[in-house]
Amino acid sequence: MIDRVLLELNKTEGIKGSMVVGKDGLVIASQLPGSVDAELVGAMASAAFGAAERTAAEIGMGTLEQTMIEGEHGKTLMVDAGEGILVVLTDAKVNLGLIRITMKRAADKIKAMF
Repeated sequence: MIDRVLLELNKTEGIKGSMVVGKDGLVIASQLPGSVDAELVGAMASAAFGAAERTAAEIGMGTLEQTMIEGEHGKTLMVDAGEGILVVLTDAKVNLGLIRITMKRAADKIKAMF
């Protein structure tokens, strides 16, 4: 079921792949390009999201909603999805508003599955 949500999410213009990773770093579901090591990305995304959560709490920002890593060739966006983290890989030039809205909808569907 989560795979279907990810496949639908990946149809959004600019999204190269997506996955749901547990807060422990284990991959729950993945629809990433074959050139991407899902286990490695999952572990790193979980660590990055966890660090961002702790930072947000420490500086009084409240509950973390989203974090983004932006590089020369693309972006990695992460949002809380209940028991997991929804991770999306995008092209460098994307409509971030559209991506965020689409991710929010997908995360809500994923939360309902846990």
